Amino acid sequence: MNEEEQLLTTGRVIDATRKIESKLVACGAVGSGLREKAESLGDRLPAEAARLIRFIGSVRNRFAHESGARLRPDELELFEEAAEAVLAELDSLPEPVPPEKKPSAARRKTVRTPAVPEVEDDGGGENDEDAGALPETAAALPPWDSPMWTALPGLHLVYAFRAGWNAFGAGQLYLLLILAELIAFVLLGFAAVRGSMPLAAAGGVLGFAVYVCGLWLGLREKSGPGLYLVPAVNLAWFFRKVAACIEPARLIVAAAILGIWLAAVQLLLYGEFAAAGIAALVSWSGAAADSLLRRS
Repeated sequence: MNEEEQLLTTGRVIDATRKIESKLVACGAVGSGLREKAESLGDRLPAEAARLIRFIGSVRNRFAHESGARLRPDELELFEEAAEAVLAELDSLPEPVPPEKKPSAARRKTVRTPAVPEVEDDGGGENDEDAGALPETAAALPPWDSPMWTALPGLHLVYAFRAGWNAFGAGQLYLLLILAELIAFVLLGFAAVRGSMPLAAAGGVLGFAVYVCGLWLGLREKSGPGLYLVPAVNLAWFFRKVAACIEPARLIVAAAILGIWLAAVQLLLYGEFAAAGIAALVSWSGAAADSLLRRS
């Protein structure tokens, strides 16, 4: 992406977020950012629309706080689809009603919303719109990036797994395709050794599905012929996509938290209770410290 294209993308992102913020204000929202305005609408704003707004806010923050921020064509398309869905949802938002009245179901319209990745708070600065999930009901689990998951040893592993997964960012889909294709290779290998037709069929179908997905993603980018056109060789293309999106520091922290905890379990099995306790404490403390640093 050259400088002119980057400026154009930045303008499109800022313009879309301003339209959404203006529409939120017109619906009666108050606050200093997209997230606060969305929260102020309470139950009037559907949970799916609130999730899309958090995603839009996270993209906006990248361009507001990161020098040279950019979006791939597929990411920009996903962003614009999310913005259009939010604007359509806000257009159909019911008017506020007194507590004794209920809003008419006829006033709500079903709006198709795109599938966007979940957003984890990255401590991006003042008025960040992606700084966590909206309040859930009392019976629901807290957000996966909630500090609650670091409150007790053991539960902090949920936070570590989530942090590791989010480290792949927009490359999560390509990572899943890599794992699926490797599983297909394993199935085909076992099928060849054992002469099993069911295993061969399962491996072939899975491999073909991965190839079709990779082909579709590659053609969407409109970048011309590439490694995605060749079965098996498309793994190199998937790896390149993952490498371009990964956040090494976040992945290393998550791997360290999980690795130290596994070491504590191994020490426990060997009867080294004191060392196991220290290792478990280090793992838990690391997760708690990382969570606090990302929210400071």
